Amino acid sequence: MEDCALVPALSLGLYYEPSLHPKPGAVTPLAPHRDKDFYDFIENASLIELSMMEACVKRSIASGLRRYRELLISAGFRTNVAIGSALLHIALASSLGEGRAVPVELAYRAQQKVLGEDGGREYYMLLEAFRPSHLGRYVGPAPSVGSGYPKSLAEALKASSWDMVHRELLEGYPLTLEVLSALREEGPLRLRALRALLILLSEHGDTLIASKYGYSAYKRAKGEAREALALAERLGTEAALEWLDGLWRPRGWNPGAALDILSTAISVYNYNKSLGIISSYET
Repeated sequence: MEDCALVPALSLGLYYEPSLHPKPGAVTPLAPHRDKDFYDFIENASLIELSMMEACVKRSIASGLRRYRELLISAGFRTNVAIGSALLHIALASSLGEGRAVPVELAYRAQQKVLGEDGGREYYMLLEAFRPSHLGRYVGPAPSVGSGYPKSLAEALKASSWDMVHRELLEGYPLTLEVLSALREEGPLRLRALRALLILLSEHGDTLIASKYGYSAYKRAKGEAREALALAERLGTEAALEWLDGLWRPRGWNPGAALDILSTAISVYNYNKSLGIISSYET
């Protein structure tokens, strides 16, 4: 229970990532979407943080997801704002409930909980309630959303393991830890985070773009992100992202999966920083 006091530190990215500007095709304080804006993300972040506390105290991803769905309904949300970020953060918070740990160990324990927990029903109920825009009909060994419930959370995630967020949970947060390394470089956190996003998009693309617009769009977006990364070497990261935003926003391309990972990496970065502060204080 004492270690759950670190949940606010582990939730910083939920507030910080939406505040970043510029971002290609994404919500920022200066660039809303038709159905959601910066305030929606900040309000949603507060609900995820409360759900993380539930997951931490009860050491249960399912409990955190249930609490998140109930809070969203009570707050009047009708569409998806940040389910991917919520899932990544709630799993880490449930791991924190087992005791504080360095980021690699925290991520590993979250992976083990994902593989061992029966949270599939709660995840499907969350998807049923808020129907993300990219959610299609799945055909395979697990039931499609709206036609039954999987036996476990792992079964639900494996049904679409090509998704970056699902793969993070199943594989122990490899991209989150990769971005975390980039965040440890020198310079203002805002610029480090924006550059880390550009690197992530250029090396791994974004599966939300793939699911909504197809594999050709995914490949094109990845190629354009590489062009932007090269442009950043000459004109700077912000100018490169503004150029990329000029391409993606008119198309409706939003790298939501990559942003979920960036948000989580910022949270883990801040949590790790807080661990050092607390350790120093305790000694």
